[in-house]
Amino acid sequence: FLAYARQQALRGLEMKGKALPKSFLAWVDADPEIAAGVYAAHDKPEDVLLWLYSLRLDLGKKRFEKYRQLALAAALVSVKEGMEADIKARKPLELVIPGDPRKPVDTKEQGRTLDMNDHIINFLNENTIEEEVLVDSKGAPELRYDKKGIAIPSPAKKKRKKGQATTMRTRTLYAADVLASKKLQAKFNSYMKSRGFDTRVDCGERVVHWKSKDMVRGEQYKKVNEAYLLFRRAYEAKGLMPARRDAFPTPAERCAYLIRNHEYKFPPKLQAERKWPRFPLTAPWPLLTMLAADRQPLREREERWVAFRDKGEFHQYGEYIGGIAQQQAMQSARRLTPYPFTYATIQIMLKDGGVCGTMGSISARGHNTLGIPACQATQPGHCAMVAFRFDPKTGTYRCQGGQYATGGDEKTGPFTPWPFADKFRRINRRNGYEIEFHNRKPMVYHQSLAWGVNCGLQSFLDGIMAHAVFRLLPKNQRQVQGVKLLKSGLALNAYSFLLVDAAQGAAASPQEQILIWKGFLEALKSSAGKPGCPTGGLYNTTVKNRMFDRISRLPIPKDKKSVRRVLSFLEDEKCSNAKTLEAYRRALKDQ
Repeated sequence: FLAYARQQALRGLEMKGKALPKSFLAWVDADPEIAAGVYAAHDKPEDVLLWLYSLRLDLGKKRFEKYRQLALAAALVSVKEGMEADIKARKPLELVIPGDPRKPVDTKEQGRTLDMNDHIINFLNENTIEEEVLVDSKGAPELRYDKKGIAIPSPAKKKRKKGQATTMRTRTLYAADVLASKKLQAKFNSYMKSRGFDTRVDCGERVVHWKSKDMVRGEQYKKVNEAYLLFRRAYEAKGLMPARRDAFPTPAERCAYLIRNHEYKFPPKLQAERKWPRFPLTAPWPLLTMLAADRQPLREREERWVAFRDKGEFHQYGEYIGGIAQQQAMQSARRLTPYPFTYATIQIMLKDGGVCGTMGSISARGHNTLGIPACQATQPGHCAMVAFRFDPKTGTYRCQGGQYATGGDEKTGPFTPWPFADKFRRINRRNGYEIEFHNRKPMVYHQSLAWGVNCGLQSFLDGIMAHAVFRLLPKNQRQVQGVKLLKSGLALNAYSFLLVDAAQGAAASPQEQILIWKGFLEALKSSAGKPGCPTGGLYNTTVKNRMFDRISRLPIPKDKKSVRRVLSFLEDEKCSNAKTLEAYRRALKDQ
């Protein structure tokens, strides 16, 4: 298969009018793990080769070869997103973290006519507010989670102890102060009128304020939203808040950034305390595509990385603020201040808080910044997160959920696509928090990646190649020769959901479905005792339920003996599909 796929890839390169060095192609062919990913994980291996070579140019040969698994994961993600690779000769990239994009404007500059936004900022800077703040406040504790990843309620917030140290401070106004105070709104309106601007705000008294949690309705919402946009635009126009999010990094920049941090050396004691590195960047590529798909801008990552590097800060939760979080404008208005980051960033999420979607995003982004593959995940009426973990004692991997609330793994769907999806299609949502991907697979599909690797990386990759061969077969050959091929792959590694899906989809009779299930169970038994290879639980249940569903949609056998055997099997395996059971019982009576 590899020889055939290589020839197809070379033909594809030729049709594109592109060529790659023979030494590079030989390097790919010499590494079975890389070759399997290049030639079997996507139907256009020539595009994977182009991206892989592009990353080699940008990362430099030495780093590229050391972190080849990460590079392959990034190449596959880039191809599946439909990105074009650049293979022009160039020096390895120099990683540059962008600086603060804001350029503050002198709002009292002599020699020019001040505009409305100048006067808005001047009002805020010319007025002050006095506030009481706690000394050495530690803020709100982060949530803890049980072994299933379900949140353990935090103790009730203790009231401030009598005599606890506080101090008074005086500062200039924030926009949020004006939006919360009727008195300041009147003062602002008068100030703007004296400057020749009929600009008025009327938000009411503490309709929104720093700690508000209730949604805002009707006319009040309209008034607060208008005032929020007025002040936000003034902040943006005068260089006090970025008008847009930073550019997303290229795949090469993502890899270079992760590698730089991964290779950071703490003093030995601190290295142990930080548990650094948290996840091996040399892990097999199927486990790294979730990490490679994360495209947080570098400046956002860097602020979080520096906080971790210097202070051990790793936020996996934020401030839970209730219903107002469902109104992005109201949520933003309550804490509108000058800030070096704009909305949809982890920094704003930590500043403003949110509900479950924000909490999952904070955790996923924090994990990815530290090189741990993670993403948000859906649950019924809830948003959670998932991450891959590595156990250095056993050398095994697992995909584990967190922040669960409305179910366990069986009710969870990670946002990032399974690495064997044909396409990775982003929503590119900008207003609010970015939800990355559309085509979601259930949690168990992602868990099976870790189990398959634990069972045996080479046999897992062999299964990927078996699936690629299956897809090459004419449709009329898939039901017999194709299913036989898939079953042989499952016999080597039962954790390939690619093979399970394809085999159950191709098997054209209830009897063949049952044979696949029995062969699957036998293959699982051979993994008993292997670390990180469960032989029961959600994986079995999922495959079994898929079999029941498939049988329900296949024609009932025509002979009575076969009908009796299938019915007996369904009853023994406790099939919960009442319609299927009734159909077989009726067929048994009629024959």
